[in-house]
Amino acid sequence: MAIKLPRKNSMSYIDLLAWVVENKNELIGCRIDNIYNLEKLENVFIFKLHCKSYDRNLIIEPGTRINFTKYDIQKEIGNKAKTLRELIRDLIISNIEIMDKERILKIELSNGMKIILELLPRGLLLVLDNQDKIKFATEYKEFKDRIVKPGLTYTQPPKPKKTVIPKDVINALHLAETANVEEEYDKLEKSIIEGKITPCIQKGINFMPIEFEGCEKGTSFNDVIDEYFLELTKEREIQKTTEKIEGEKKKLEKTIQQIEENIKEYEEKAEELRNIGKYLMEHYMEVENAVKNKQKKIKVGDKEIEINPGFSVTKNSSLYFDKAKEYVEKEKKAKETLEELKRKLNEIEKEIKREEEGRRLSIRKKEWYEKYRWSFTTNGFLVIAGKDSDQNESLVRKLLEDTDIFMHADIQGAATTIIKNPKNITDQDIYDAAVIAASYSRAWKMGLAAVDVFWVYGNQVSKSPPTGEYLPKGSFMIYGKKNYIKAVKLSLAIGFKIDDTLEIIAGSENSISAKVKNYVVISPGEELERTVDRIVKILSELNSISPSKELKSEVLSILPGKSKIVKVVKETNGKQ
Repeated sequence: MAIKLPRKNSMSYIDLLAWVVENKNELIGCRIDNIYNLEKLENVFIFKLHCKSYDRNLIIEPGTRINFTKYDIQKEIGNKAKTLRELIRDLIISNIEIMDKERILKIELSNGMKIILELLPRGLLLVLDNQDKIKFATEYKEFKDRIVKPGLTYTQPPKPKKTVIPKDVINALHLAETANVEEEYDKLEKSIIEGKITPCIQKGINFMPIEFEGCEKGTSFNDVIDEYFLELTKEREIQKTTEKIEGEKKKLEKTIQQIEENIKEYEEKAEELRNIGKYLMEHYMEVENAVKNKQKKIKVGDKEIEINPGFSVTKNSSLYFDKAKEYVEKEKKAKETLEELKRKLNEIEKEIKREEEGRRLSIRKKEWYEKYRWSFTTNGFLVIAGKDSDQNESLVRKLLEDTDIFMHADIQGAATTIIKNPKNITDQDIYDAAVIAASYSRAWKMGLAAVDVFWVYGNQVSKSPPTGEYLPKGSFMIYGKKNYIKAVKLSLAIGFKIDDTLEIIAGSENSISAKVKNYVVISPGEELERTVDRIVKILSELNSISPSKELKSEVLSILPGKSKIVKVVKETNGKQ
């Protein structure tokens, strides 16, 4: 019977070994183009690498993991990332190796410097010079066994006297009853060094480079690590984001509780004082005698009531009713305060939800085509368009195949637009793509209502100009017949596609209406920021999510320019 193991929170030595075996050749030769840290987690770094095959993003998280990531994560440039940039930017990775069979990775750089990543608990990320002196560390501290300070020689954390074999490995290899556990562990290590790796994941629980009970096999061990830590990173980002807000919420809840107790106390006190006032009037003669006898107290059951012998019975009674009114007034003010605090609490809860939604959007696997303008037609054909002259050039040089459709608005200053693999394509699909070509052209910024768009096949497009002529960047020669689509309306539909993550999609109204039930339609207008705010507010309400700055940023990046909303379509198919 399998042992139930706790959730895995970091890579083991075997995991690190498998990752290095699988990815060493990919990593060596990469140039460090840039370094960022996650927006909410300053000790999680993203190294943007320019590698032999293509650019890659490497996540390095001390004490936890190292892997290439395919997910687009909100990042920023914190002080630690800035320091790392100053030290190692533009250097090339010349070698990587694991130190002393521990969860410590040494990445050697082209100028002799080294990056040290410790995946042990309380692990660090360090940069050493060519004499192994510390130039940077994520934390400077005097530990029990070593001192980490700038200028000192790097010392590894002390190695355990005996090899610690992770419980998940013991469980996966069924080693509990095996006499020589270390021998079996050595065999596993050797097999992984030989490249015998079976990427396996049990989402939210465990991942390993060998098959284990309840796991699903992955395509690569790196992808398994990337997928596994996605949810953990989301949780930690949400926790970090909402920590301060949650603290405010708890304080507010405590204050609300205290005010509710005060209100109850005021109600009881007012009732008690009114009852005394009533009693004094109901026992008029008895109280009058007490006043005549200059008594300061009279007995009422088990309690004594104070009276002023200098006042009449009616006056004494009125005094108690007046005091009761004071408590009623206190109760009223407390209730007003309570309502205001509850309103603030509701706003804080909305803010927490907004932040959580923002995290949903901030960590999402982005496909290769998402660095361009992109859309899918009604029947699912991929449309990609350039954002600038560099991308226009790149699309034709690298992605345009002979059988693809090349499309361009018939106006100077427009995006190169391509329909990929247009096998059995319909007129509707071509029109859907034409909407993208028209919208992301200068026609939108000019405020035109429509523009002509032409299309040809990829084999009709060339970067080679006639002899003696020059083609500027982003320009092409078109040979043969052009197919024209006249007066393509400048109009984009925008919707939120929601499943495990939130994706913002844009395209022709026909294509978007086939994918989502709620969407807005925009056309050229006079405003940008206000239109973005309105789009996010409308679509957030229609999809029952909270608006966030991430949503606004994504929507802003989609808009071709100043716009206005011309239609809102809801789930009921009603229009406004």
